[in-house]
Amino acid sequence: MVQTEAVGTVSETRINSFMAQVYLLMSVGMVVTALVATWVTNSLSLQYALISRPMLSFGLFILQILIVVALSAAVMRLSPVVAALLFLLYAALTGLVISSIFLVYSEEQIASVFWVSAGMFLLMSLVGLITKRDLSGAGGILLMLLLGWIVAWFFSFLFNLSEVNWALTFIGIALFAGLTAWDTQRLKEMGQQIDEHPAKGGMAVLGALTLYLDFINLFLLMLRASRR
Repeated sequence: MVQTEAVGTVSETRINSFMAQVYLLMSVGMVVTALVATWVTNSLSLQYALISRPMLSFGLFILQILIVVALSAAVMRLSPVVAALLFLLYAALTGLVISSIFLVYSEEQIASVFWVSAGMFLLMSLVGLITKRDLSGAGGILLMLLLGWIVAWFFSFLFNLSEVNWALTFIGIALFAGLTAWDTQRLKEMGQQIDEHPAKGGMAVLGALTLYLDFINLFLLMLRASRR
């Protein structure tokens, strides 16, 4: 009985330590994004370069995708320091790309939507941490819906389907809220075996990137919905 309790305590400690690393890295990434976005906003030359050169913004977007793919594929081989630096580079590039929101929305609107998004993210993340229900089946459905959502979003912009686009905004909010709960539970389960994983340091970075993407997408979609 004592041995079982000791094993349970070790397991909980292991999970808590892993999740603390994930949330800490994610928070650092958010700070980097905010600092870079603010820096760009205060620089007229950088704003002009991003607005007047669409290919530059597109190139930054492609670079973001490449970093995510590289980090996901090579996390087993990367050192934790290199993986963390790649994540922070991605966060900085995100700050560059989304800095234009300060030209469309007021600082008060961005701040209020940020805190609402943070509250929703925290709530859904707690659901993933606390719930005893297995969300793995829902995760597969959410990923398929996400793929369909991305395709529909692309066509709505291509053919200027404004009403469809607005509907997709609210569907996207629901999707990323659900993905936050699923990803959190998946990371919690990963934390139970993290000491046996050959790339446990890199996995914490990958977990931070996963939740970071959930939050950024949730925030941007809620910001867009606030204009409705």
